[in-house]
Amino acid sequence: MSSSISLIQNENMKIYRRPRTWIMFLILIGALILMTVLFKTFDTKPTATQDWKTQVELSIKEDQQSLTSLPKEMGQDTIAKITNNIENRIKISEYRLEHNLNPYENTLWSSMNNMAMLTSLVTLLTIIVAADMIAAEFSWGTIKLLLIRPATRTKILINKYIATLLFSLVLLIVMFITSFLLGAITEGFTGLSQVDLYIGSDGLVHERSMVLQVLKTYGFQIVSLIMYVTLSFMISSAFRSSAMAIAFSLGLMLVGNTIVGLFSGYNWVKYTLFANLDLTQYFGGLEPLRPDMTLGFSIIMLVAYFIVFHLVSWLLFIKRDVAG
Repeated sequence: MSSSISLIQNENMKIYRRPRTWIMFLILIGALILMTVLFKTFDTKPTATQDWKTQVELSIKEDQQSLTSLPKEMGQDTIAKITNNIENRIKISEYRLEHNLNPYENTLWSSMNNMAMLTSLVTLLTIIVAADMIAAEFSWGTIKLLLIRPATRTKILINKYIATLLFSLVLLIVMFITSFLLGAITEGFTGLSQVDLYIGSDGLVHERSMVLQVLKTYGFQIVSLIMYVTLSFMISSAFRSSAMAIAFSLGLMLVGNTIVGLFSGYNWVKYTLFANLDLTQYFGGLEPLRPDMTLGFSIIMLVAYFIVFHLVSWLLFIKRDVAG
């Protein structure tokens, strides 16, 4: 146990002693500040002092019109799902009018919820570190020194992966704290009791703490983060060049969703990693990428990819010839 802790500490030292790491923290904080300024500058939503109820009533009328104009060629199952989603949206809008709940109110929690989109930046920064964890040892020529230690290759691999996840956790904590402070500065501490509305299994509108919604939003993003990190770690095991490993990993991240979008009409796309990363597609009245996709299916696919990525990483690292 102590040897594992020592190895993890050693990997952490390699990460944090590089100027690149601290530049990453500055980039993240700078992006959060910029996003906050942009949201405040270009916010066109009705405020609490404006007639937000008129906007909600208008959205209800638009949804009601949508219910009567659904094309029949879409198929009964698809029409039923869309109809259910629209009806749920109408229920929530009517509930807001009845209980005087302004959906456009800017609060600390809504600000933090908006900032959650920047977890993609955390993912990108962590991918750079993950893709560099093993390939860098070859680039620096330190792989032989690493492998002459008593620790097995398996233990070295595991501890490098843990160190990478810990780095992503630190980034997330910095992001969460910074988002909270920026939200408090721009929105104050009013609206802390803001609620999130959802349709329960009984078909009725229910209230829940906005804090839970914020945590859920970040939680879904963490799932995607872990999968991308694991994929990048596997790629790092396959390359001797850090630059190649980083470029290949970032390339997959950037084009993955594009590929899914282009081939979303094909049934096989549901078996790809990128089609299952966004678990929010099963919540909030959204439609999954493919009609036959479910939350359980995506979880199974993610677990399968997670195992395969680790297995491939292990095989590549265990069998890797470090001579020369």
